Amino acid sequence: MRVANDIETALYDILAEEGYSASAHALPATLGTSYPHIHVVRTGGYTTDLVIEENSVDFDVYAKNEADAMTAASNLCAFVRSLTGTQVGAPCYASEIETLPYNNPDPRHPTIGRVTFKARITTRTRSENNA
Repeated sequence: MRVANDIETALYDILAEEGYSASAHALPATLGTSYPHIHVVRTGGYTTDLVIEENSVDFDVYAKNEADAMTAASNLCAFVRSLTGTQVGAPCYASEIETLPYNNPDPRHPTIGRVTFKARITTRTRSENNA
């Protein structure tokens, strides 16, 4: 049996291993204590066949101000592109930037800069044996 790849948790794990302050699924209550902070959210996607998933992922990059968030998001774009050929919870066949970073203020945190970009990450679904 095939199961969906939890791309958010897989990306969080990779970012944490690389030393980034990151979160997935929900923003931490401690947002603002460590910058830049990357929040990963799967916003959709589709399957191309029984074993391939095209994951749409938003990366929200929080920092002290908009300029710092933009710099961090631009650097993160390069890192996300480099995921092709690695493991992102499952084999990653492609990792492409769909929208370049843009200013995206968070009304819940108006004093913190936030920049967002979108990526499409193509992975293999997992079998029950490697779920």
